[in-house]
Amino acid sequence: RQWASLEDMPQAMIDAAVAIEDKRFYEHQGVDWITTVKACLNMFFGGDDKFGGSTITQQLIKNTTKDDSVTVQRKVMEIFRAQFCEQVNDKDEIMEQYLNHIYLGRGCYGVKSAAAEYFGKELQSLTPAECAALISITNNPSLFNPYSQSVYEYKGEERDGASRNRYRQMNVLSQML
Repeated sequence: RQWASLEDMPQAMIDAAVAIEDKRFYEHQGVDWITTVKACLNMFFGGDDKFGGSTITQQLIKNTTKDDSVTVQRKVMEIFRAQFCEQVNDKDEIMEQYLNHIYLGRGCYGVKSAAAEYFGKELQSLTPAECAALISITNNPSLFNPYSQSVYEYKGEERDGASRNRYRQMNVLSQML
């Protein structure tokens, strides 16, 4: 992990994270009740179990506590912790922490080390497309690792890691737009 202050991050990195991970990040107080209710309904009615309802703040809590048990108790505690986190930290502090804690594959924790690993660049010099490619990885680092040679079906086509990352990158860029 190489720590980067929020001021040292391209605005496109922050925009990409918000666009794909938590569209209402700047509007809620740690929990997005709309996506949480949708995720619960989806779970109870047998929908896709990969449907996410966690905010950036909740993901930060999960990453820093290292508690990833799949229990209702953990999720409820995460909700309370996220609300408390938002009471004692502002959105910029939470975003900085999040972007420095996320795992981006290949041993990279945080966007600064990932910029060096994947692009051989300093974080500040990343383009919006490169920011979107990095944020794409965090959803599933083994699936969206652009260096992965593993080929399997993703979104109806046989794709390797680079192709899966590109597909998600385009989705992130579309959401940013």
